[in-house]
Amino acid sequence: MTPVQHQEMKRSGSADLVVVVITPYLHHDGSSLLLFRFLRWAEEHCKSLAFEILYRYDGPVRQQLLALSNVRNVNPLIPRKRRILHHIESRLQAREMAHRLTHADAIYCNTVVGMRCLEELLETLRIPREKLPRISVHVRELGYWIQRSGVKAESLRSLVDTIIADSNLTAKNLTTAISLSNVCIIDEYCDTQEIPQWKGSDRLRQEYGIPANRKIIGMSGTIEWRKGPDIFLLIAKRLAETMTTNPPLFAWVGGGDANARYQIESDIKRMGLESMVLFTGPRDNPYPYYSSFDLFLLSSREEPFGAVCLEAAMLDIPSLCFAGCAGAETFIADGAGLVVDHFDVSAMADAIKEMLENEARTRAAGEEAHRRCLAAHSHDVLLPRLLKEVLGEEVHASMGST
Repeated sequence: MTPVQHQEMKRSGSADLVVVVITPYLHHDGSSLLLFRFLRWAEEHCKSLAFEILYRYDGPVRQQLLALSNVRNVNPLIPRKRRILHHIESRLQAREMAHRLTHADAIYCNTVVGMRCLEELLETLRIPREKLPRISVHVRELGYWIQRSGVKAESLRSLVDTIIADSNLTAKNLTTAISLSNVCIIDEYCDTQEIPQWKGSDRLRQEYGIPANRKIIGMSGTIEWRKGPDIFLLIAKRLAETMTTNPPLFAWVGGGDANARYQIESDIKRMGLESMVLFTGPRDNPYPYYSSFDLFLLSSREEPFGAVCLEAAMLDIPSLCFAGCAGAETFIADGAGLVVDHFDVSAMADAIKEMLENEARTRAAGEEAHRRCLAAHSHDVLLPRLLKEVLGEEVHASMGST
């Protein structure tokens, strides 16, 4: 059955196309915010398209999604199979959810973890693949999170019509490590209109009383192994030793669980970096804090793309990363910052020092990052392609141009 035949059979006369989105989180994490921006863009450009959201963990983005006119509902995923068998309410909920999945025009998992949620849902509901519409999975993970998610490689091969990789690095991992062939590449996108409005806000200096003449090296994200907070500290330690006069402040915007916070705070004290490093904890709106950065240091071990590099770029902030660790490496290397050999802490510290001492070069790199982000990573450049992959060519064509 083609997607259009599925649509004609299932829509029951409705004028709207419906996409069911499976997402694990509705927190202020990267994938949830990118989902919100995708749906907000679709609200303006695709009037005949509606979305139904199924999530596992609730969060503040839920209210943002509900405020969109094209979002019909935002509901939690049903309980696990062992509970459904013993609760009438859960059985009714399962029936309703099965109806939603089989009557949709497309199913979109916005992360690999979302795909794992769909796997569990289909196992619980016992829906055969032939009753489902087109399924797409947006992969914003590399080896660590793919392995941690527990998603089955066979499901990615047999259930999924298209896999959307957010960078060449992500696609390479999927095609070599997991031997997948149904992969297309759409680089990560960025809000090129909202973010520049925060340029000059300097919230970090204001909130923490940081002197105007002290440079700030920024990073953002959850405190976890993949993001390299320990590497971030090692680079700060190296610069503390080589820049004894007015060294920069290393500021990390983002939080973690209690164990992660304890670990990082203990390391800061043991390394004597109390005056060199600041972890702010999570912020609902990080952009006023990013605006205080002079450089953005992507210390990650694994970063599929790192949309925050694009967000920094829209504030005229150049980025640095390690070779082979980030999907944004090409973006950074082509004039938007510097790429340093894999995990060479001393070389990274030297590169930061060089950029801080050469303000003209740093300013030029920030301006080039802004230009390249605007030209290649705006919503209007990438989201039409994403929508086409989610719907498939036939269904996309049936709704007219967007």
